[in-house]
Amino acid sequence: MEALAMKDSAVSHNGTERTLYPYVTGTSVIGMKYKDGVIMAADTGGSYGSTLRYKSLERIKSIGKHSLLGASGEISDFQEILRYLDELILYDNMWDDGNSLGPKEVHNYLTRVMYNRRNKFNPLWNSLVLGGVKNGQKYLGMVSMIGTHFEDNHVATGFGNHLARPILRAEWREDLSFEEAVKLMEKCLLVLLYRDRSAINKFQIAKITDEGVTISQPYALKTHWGFSAFQNPSKGAEGSWFINRIMQTGTRMLVEMAYW
Repeated sequence: MEALAMKDSAVSHNGTERTLYPYVTGTSVIGMKYKDGVIMAADTGGSYGSTLRYKSLERIKSIGKHSLLGASGEISDFQEILRYLDELILYDNMWDDGNSLGPKEVHNYLTRVMYNRRNKFNPLWNSLVLGGVKNGQKYLGMVSMIGTHFEDNHVATGFGNHLARPILRAEWREDLSFEEAVKLMEKCLLVLLYRDRSAINKFQIAKITDEGVTISQPYALKTHWGFSAFQNPSKGAEGSWFINRIMQTGTRMLVEMAYW
């Protein structure tokens, strides 16, 4: 009885633990359809707070025969999602009925998982991009950490929603070849590299077609940091006048105090 009481006391003392804030996170994932399938890209960085702690994290994974999954957000939660999906694919394969889960089914499953965890106030801290091809039909969708989901011809998570989507809206076409899709994707990745402090110059691009999944080895993009806006970002900014006035006022006050 005494041992049971001590156990109950420990449980009540610790309570139920929840994910209150992400620790090791990945930044944007971009996905878009092209003529033959779906292409997806992300960098391989993992940030511990503001520190770029890990530089070789793969955030794009193949799911079953027909799907490709990319994730931004908490890396450990992404690993948990991959464990769920491994169990789902294994269970589906055990039926041995000649059918396999397509990207639409996997996307629907993920929306239910994310929404369920949100309702328990213990969310999986990720935004997910799910793309795939089955029976010649291309599919691309995303789901947020609270279960918000949609399908589109191109999607992005994180900063990519603000910096990459405008480029995709302006330049994406349904008949893009793979080479054109890669070029457009690299343009988006370059903008994110310049503007997102958490991005690193080490990317993976993956594609999925009726023939299967291909995920590239990590590689770097050619960059140019000689733009004047990079070298002197405060030049001509409104804040520079205010800072100068503060410095002038502070100098005048010091002079007046010297006469006191």
